Amino acid sequence: MTTATGTVECNICHWQGNEFQNESGHPQALCPNCRSEARHRLLMAALANLDTVGFANLVQDRRVLHFAPERVLANFLRARADEYRSADFARRDVDLRLDISHMPEVADESFDLVVACDALERVEYDRGAMREIHRILSPRGWTIITVPQKDNPATVFVDPSVTKPEDRERMFGRHDHRRIYGDDFPEILSEAGFDVTAISEQSLPEDMVRRHVLFPPVLSARPLATNHRKLFFGRKRRLVSGPSV
Repeated sequence: MTTATGTVECNICHWQGNEFQNESGHPQALCPNCRSEARHRLLMAALANLDTVGFANLVQDRRVLHFAPERVLANFLRARADEYRSADFARRDVDLRLDISHMPEVADESFDLVVACDALERVEYDRGAMREIHRILSPRGWTIITVPQKDNPATVFVDPSVTKPEDRERMFGRHDHRRIYGDDFPEILSEAGFDVTAISEQSLPEDMVRRHVLFPPVLSARPLATNHRKLFFGRKRRLVSGPSV
């Protein structure tokens, strides 16, 4: 594995070389050292370079809850947070075993930031999960969410009758997915009580995008591939009617 100065560099582990490895569906998009994908590096670039949604505002000295924690992101969040907790429903290598759509164990306003990257598509009640995230966030707290989105669909596609793993893979892209999201995801998140900012590679300088491969160099031809990744930053607002649950 080369570590000499090259044309690409992972902004997470700082490996450098001529190109990244191939990952499923996207050639030259996987860091061969830390295994970060374009979406991980895009999130790191946003936190490191965009003031409004950067480390200083969202993570530094904050209480952070990280669902389905990715190792490549967890260390950076833990190092900057005042309190960091990892969580998952099925995994055992986490601090908290939680169902993101129903968290009676977690008190209102317990965290300042909730991170859930590529998690909601696996949850039966994703709208309930968004409301629960809203509930456990402090006033004006933030959530960072990513979801798989097929290219250019207007609305989320979900069919509760699809239950077999092989059918879910055919319909939603993976055996454990329950839906595939569309361009209406920011509206759905807004309905749960968040002011939403969507970030893509277009929010960052072109040379940074190329250097750190924040966007797939080769788009996937798979019908259900997420080629155009977005990060959704949601700032909690007070719901107009009723409690924020």
